Amino acid sequence: MPERSRLVALFAVVLIAAGAWRIFAIIGATPMLGYANQFDMLRTSACVGLWPDRAPPTQLDAHPQAPFARYVRSERRPDDCYLSTELLFVAPVAAMVRPGATIDLRWVGAVKGVALVALALSIAALLRREPAWAILHGALFAIVVCDPMNLLWLNTLYTEFSALFFLYATIALSMVIAGRETSLPPSKGILLGFGLVLCGLGLSRQQHLLLPAVLALPVVISLWRPSLRAALALLGMVIVIAVGQLSLIARQPVIAAANNADVVLGAILPASLDPELTAKRLGLSAGCLQSAGATWYVTMGESLENVCPEALSVSRTRQALLLLSEPSTLARAMLRGLPQFQDWRLGYMGAVEGRTYGDAEMVHEIAGAAAFSVAPAVTRVDVAVFVLALSVSLVLLGLSSTIVLVGAAIGRRTTLALLLYTLTASAWYAYATAIAGDGYVEAARHAQLAASCLFALSLALLLSLLAPLLLPFGANLRTAVMAPLAAVLFIVSASAIAAMLQPGLRSAIAKTPMAIGVVDIPRQNKVSGGPMEIAGWALDPLGVTGVAVVTDAGDVFEAVRNRPYVGAREEPLALYYPGYPQVERAGFSVQLPARAFDRGSIEMRTIVFNAAGGRTEIDRRRLVVAPR
Repeated sequence: MPERSRLVALFAVVLIAAGAWRIFAIIGATPMLGYANQFDMLRTSACVGLWPDRAPPTQLDAHPQAPFARYVRSERRPDDCYLSTELLFVAPVAAMVRPGATIDLRWVGAVKGVALVALALSIAALLRREPAWAILHGALFAIVVCDPMNLLWLNTLYTEFSALFFLYATIALSMVIAGRETSLPPSKGILLGFGLVLCGLGLSRQQHLLLPAVLALPVVISLWRPSLRAALALLGMVIVIAVGQLSLIARQPVIAAANNADVVLGAILPASLDPELTAKRLGLSAGCLQSAGATWYVTMGESLENVCPEALSVSRTRQALLLLSEPSTLARAMLRGLPQFQDWRLGYMGAVEGRTYGDAEMVHEIAGAAAFSVAPAVTRVDVAVFVLALSVSLVLLGLSSTIVLVGAAIGRRTTLALLLYTLTASAWYAYATAIAGDGYVEAARHAQLAASCLFALSLALLLSLLAPLLLPFGANLRTAVMAPLAAVLFIVSASAIAAMLQPGLRSAIAKTPMAIGVVDIPRQNKVSGGPMEIAGWALDPLGVTGVAVVTDAGDVFEAVRNRPYVGAREEPLALYYPGYPQVERAGFSVQLPARAFDRGSIEMRTIVFNAAGGRTEIDRRRLVVAPR
């Protein structure tokens, strides 16, 4: 290897070392740093028998305020186990702990950290003959992969780490395979590795069952002529992954019912222009319209099993066919979710042991300079700016996918376009499946891969502009010239197209019911009569200008707004929806007079008005006066 190329390889390793420093600064910090368990970690605990070192009745409780470092080896619960490739990192640690003994969760984090660094070094070795891409990879690893918004998954049992790990490996190997300069097929070892990481990604979470197919598509096309057997093998593999996730790894009945309620009632029906027709297509009774906007957790004062049991069992196939037949419903459902995806910091899960809802700033205070993160900055930007950035990324997806697929078909190398495609396709896949998988419940967490991909996208375009600086160090002349030129063309064209689309997008947002909110008083719909307080919270990305309760008798009661609101654990609403305006004082209340209950019952709807004149119904229920 020429001396200058050695310098580039050394610099790439230095960047990886910087990432390793960040990894182990987070993993080894005291107090422990890692996302707290909002419940889902228990599904991995059930597989390996590692439980929080607490009294048995409380081991199964969620503790989102702060993580626990000490875990105890106890019985497994196979019926509650969620099979995932996360177990590849957790099971070996659990196997070394004897029953009844405790272990620090940092050991799980250490295994993941070592695996992450080993993967980065392996990719660097594959890119050693490509100086520009080796440096870009090292920078993306150190800055994006090792951002605390990703590293805080290491000291946990969440499946998000395995999804991130295998997505990183899949994107890197797809670049190596589809971005190769020679017409010869890649080595069997690389193809085997690519197949394995595709399996790891597809089996990380049921949400990602189709993501391997999305990412493998350009690779399959590029291999079609030089190695038809390899192309068919990869094609067969992604099909097997999807079928395996759907048929072999079943969701628990309760979780399936919760997901269905969140999607059908919480996302699809509120986004429909014709809810009655949509309900009919989904096989729902007319009574289910009463629960439009409800979720498994916010039931509008009624049991969903009694009001709309069929919504809990609508098949995923039927939901998908409905969205394909009603593209406007899909578009409006996506629009309603965009502001929630801005929460890159996931503040509703505390990240510091022993601190209540320890946030990114506290993580930085404990771990030092290694814990700098882009997440708080993104979360603070104006919603309109964030939506514009998402528009640019969507345009980039369209441009890059066209270039990549055409290039793969004619055997032409389109490396930067391929990178942009894998990042934008992964991001928008995460957004779409977050809503299709669990509605707006924890949408930001379920779409967390998108945050990393969009961050990497921005950095990759920026660093591509600097490619000519690597010419003295052995960079390919074509890469040094074409990379910045292509980056400029992508940035300018995508930004121009996105800017032209903004008036239409703003108009669509203004016409879409964008508000979110909850009426949590009264908790039940059987009441003692009036006068009665109706209270809750409401947010709208365009700003809330009014909240009113409308009854079936034609009465309209204006709510008192701008009240402080805290959750069930006394947590501020801003932890969940930091990007929304007025989040610090989102509470409202209205007093229903006794006369409203003269007929013994009333149907009431809670309507939120925004600054664009739009209105959103956030709650609908029938209050019935219970006999005394």
